[in-house]
Amino acid sequence: MTAGICPVTMCAKGLFNGPCGGTNKGSCEINPDQPCAWYRIHERLAKQNRLANILEICPANDWRNQTPRTIIQPGYQERLTALGIK
Repeated sequence: MTAGICPVTMCAKGLFNGPCGGTNKGSCEINPDQPCAWYRIHERLAKQNRLANILEICPANDWRNQTPRTIIQPGYQERLTALGIK
């Protein structure tokens, strides 16, 4: 579906089902030095003659049964303490 490019990690917004609409000549609207993940996916699928794959929609994840992350990394604990946050 995404031609081997992970949109969640490469897209600044982590968009899973397509581009945000703010791409500018293949660059991310948030950082012009970052290529738009979905633009790259489109280009790669077109070169592979598999562009129809981009139309496949992935269902939303069900996050209800996820355990929330409660571990605070040691480097951040000082900042939180300084801000008066536990």
